[in-house]
Amino acid sequence: MIIVFLASLVLIALCILWLPAWSAALLLRRMGVPQPHRVLRVVMPSQLLVAAALIWAADATGLTNPAGYSLAILLLTGIAGAAIVWRQRRGNV
Repeated sequence: MIIVFLASLVLIALCILWLPAWSAALLLRRMGVPQPHRVLRVVMPSQLLVAAALIWAADATGLTNPAGYSLAILLLTGIAGAAIVWRQRRGNV
């Protein structure tokens, strides 16, 4: 039972992390931008590494609310990834 709970937490965390960038790529595709998903091959693993490093650093500094800072880091990293994908619209990536 604990495995199902942990797996669902990981799935929810990945959705929070990757859904903004994926949504931006889908929106760009609907706008007619050629190959908007190409940048996701770089952005999504980078988001995962940055979020893991920031969560580890926050834990190492001794912050007292792990759920709060983990959620904030996931949300802000997801929004930053969406901004990077959105910049592809102008060819700045």
